[in-house]
Amino acid sequence: MSKKPHIAARMNDIQPFHVMALLGRARELEAQGRDIVHMEIGEPDFTTAQPIIDAGIKALQAGQTHYTPSVGLPALREAISTFYKQRYDVDVPARRIVITPGASGALQLIFSVLVNPGNAVLMADPGYPCNRHFVRLNEGEPVGVPVEADTDYQLTADLLEEYWSENTVAAMLASPSNPTGTIVSKDALRAMHAVAQKCGGHLIVDEIYHGLVYDEDIST
Repeated sequence: MSKKPHIAARMNDIQPFHVMALLGRARELEAQGRDIVHMEIGEPDFTTAQPIIDAGIKALQAGQTHYTPSVGLPALREAISTFYKQRYDVDVPARRIVITPGASGALQLIFSVLVNPGNAVLMADPGYPCNRHFVRLNEGEPVGVPVEADTDYQLTADLLEEYWSENTVAAMLASPSNPTGTIVSKDALRAMHAVAQKCGGHLIVDEIYHGLVYDEDIST
C-alpha cells in the first residue's frame, strides 16, 4: 500500500477563498440562461481596453517575449516612479520598485521577507480575507483588530499601540479599504507609520483601489 503524499502541515491553516465557489455557481446559472448580477469578485463588466490589447499585440510582434529582469522592465519601473511624483509628489526611485503579477503576488513576497514562524501581523477586521493566508503561509499569525464606524473601519495609531506585541513585525491596511471603501488620511498614515517605526516594525499599505477614487485627493 502506498503512503499518502507528503504535504506541508502549514497548508492545514489555509482556508478556502469561498468567493471563487460563489463565482463558479454564478457562472453555472448564467450558462443556464439566468440573468446574474455579479457582486462576488472585483472584476469589471467590460473587457480589456483596445489600446492595451493593441500594445500587447505590438509587443508580441516585436519579439518582446524573453526573460525580463527579475524585478521588472526598467522602463516600466521608471514610468511608475514618474507617476508617483506626478500624482502624489513623492519621490520613489525606480530601484525601489518591483513589478509583480498582481497585488497578491506582491503581498506574498512582502510577507515572505518579513515574517518568521510565530511572528504576528496586525490587520483590520473586517478586511480582505486572503491577506491572512499570506501570513499563515509563512507560519505567522494574522491578528484581526476589531474596527468600528468611529475609526471608519480602519486601523489607527491608537489601535496599533494597543495591539502591537513583542511578536508583531508589521501592520497591514488597505486604503481605500476592502470591503468598506473608506480612505485613510495622510496624517493618520503618518501616525501609524510612526508607531510601526517606533516598534521596529513595518506598515504595509495596499493601495490597489486608488484608481477608483474620483472625487478627492488620496495619499500614499
